[in-house]
Amino acid sequence: MLDSENPNITLTNGCDIICAACPNNAKGCLCEHKVQSIDRRCLGELNLKFGDTVRWSKLKSLARDNIIIKDKLGVVCEDCQWSDICRYR
Repeated sequence: MLDSENPNITLTNGCDIICAACPNNAKGCLCEHKVQSIDRRCLGELNLKFGDTVRWSKLKSLARDNIIIKDKLGVVCEDCQWSDICRYR
């Protein structure tokens, strides 16, 4: 849906609609501190901040160009159990 509809994405601090499917978020986020740490590192690399709104295609391009291609995924997402998903996109 994200690629086909290219919606605006508002960057939030805390759980959002994307977090709904996470098994660690059934009764509130069990990993909130870890997730916020990853989010802050990621936004720093993208030169974005919480509250910014960007198109999905722009966010995806920024992440690819500034994190994945520059081989920073291991630093930004060092303790993320889902990092393999991003590595192969």
